[in-house]
Amino acid sequence: MQSPLVSVLIPCYNVELYVEKSINSILNQTYTNLELVVIDDCSTDGTNAILQSLARKDSRIKLYKNEPNLKLIKTLNKGIGLCSGKYIARMDADDISLPERIAKEVTFLEENPDYDIVSSMFYTFRKDRRKHNLYINPCKYEELQAFLLFKSGICHPAVMIRKTLFTEQGLKFEEEYLHVEDYGLWSKALYVTKLANIPEPLLLYRVHESQISTLNAWTQLENKKKVFKIHCAHLGLPDTDDYLDIYASVAEANPKYSSFTFLSECESFMLNLQEKNIETPYCSQDYLQDMLSLHWLRLCANSRLGLKVLKRCFSSPLYLKQNYTRQDYLILFIKCLFKLEYKKSVIYRIIFR
Repeated sequence: MQSPLVSVLIPCYNVELYVEKSINSILNQTYTNLELVVIDDCSTDGTNAILQSLARKDSRIKLYKNEPNLKLIKTLNKGIGLCSGKYIARMDADDISLPERIAKEVTFLEENPDYDIVSSMFYTFRKDRRKHNLYINPCKYEELQAFLLFKSGICHPAVMIRKTLFTEQGLKFEEEYLHVEDYGLWSKALYVTKLANIPEPLLLYRVHESQISTLNAWTQLENKKKVFKIHCAHLGLPDTDDYLDIYASVAEANPKYSSFTFLSECESFMLNLQEKNIETPYCSQDYLQDMLSLHWLRLCANSRLGLKVLKRCFSSPLYLKQNYTRQDYLILFIKCLFKLEYKKSVIYRIIFR
């Protein structure tokens, strides 16, 4: 196999505590034909000094500094224009790539020319904690076609992208999808190319408490609805505000309104997706059916309608008993018993976290 140049794009902002380990995890890859396009977005801590020191030691590091601060989306698009490689690998300045990540992603794209995007499974970890939690996304394109209807199934800092997706297909990260800009890109790419995940973890993804804040939760959900419009346009679905509320409720498995009427509208939305996929196959029907059955159970659990919702849940054609674990049922019954609000109550955190 040839060894094409890979550009690793790493935006940086105030990451003095982590950036050296992050960059060294790329410099120490088993695949060596690399350039690191590192962009300091006006850091106010010691990040730039660390980057300059690293660049003096390894000529593969191409260091740039924004003036003024451009934020992530503009920095990513600027960086894409600075990349010289056949492939562009993304990397966040606080994560760690495992040694064979780049080699395995290059091999996949070289052997599968009809695919332009590949990522991998990953471990999440927190500061001062040794425990790594494995995060699994669908691997096959036909499964990702279904999964991406509701959420991003591609780990952004573990992704590698064929550069022609940007230069020839004209795709880019868009500010319209702020805080979900990667999900917006994958969703548009889904309709012009193929995507996949390598079925093994190749990245350690650092989780910060700030990432779990509710500061941007509303903006994120509203911009997810804009991404859902991409799928609506391609699948011939409505994109009215009311319809997108139903779509978002199904995607989050959290009904916007606590009523049997709204729950039935969510059910109809999911059954319609299945019917459309049978009439005009778009994704794996088996995967879509199994995925929607889980969303249905969780919608009922989060409905805040009490135990009376159980009869409604079990009578739906979306209910597939074989898909659920004992824990799924435990969560369903306890959340219905206490009418727990989705992820916010003290009881929820004690029992399910």
